[in-house]
Amino acid sequence: MKKYHVISAKNFGYESVLGDGTYDYFVFPADEFSEYDARGLFEEITKETLKANNHWYSYTAYEYRGTAYCSEHYGKQYYEVIYNGLFDEWNVPYIP
Repeated sequence: MKKYHVISAKNFGYESVLGDGTYDYFVFPADEFSEYDARGLFEEITKETLKANNHWYSYTAYEYRGTAYCSEHYGKQYYEVIYNGLFDEWNVPYIP
């Protein structure tokens, strides 16, 4: 039975506006990716935002760097990345 690593990545924006698009889901075959490898496809980057008080604040974002899997998301930036776990093929919660 195949196993899969599942990662959910939260898009930037308000949940009330994003609706069902709040998260993008990534499913990686465990026979090709370790948990470390799957997590490593999301590069931590530092960004800045200008607040209403006219001060710049830095924050951490994550950029997807995978090419073979979910390549349409390559370079996309996310607010948060969550490793959901390792799942059997019959129990994978999110199928892209």
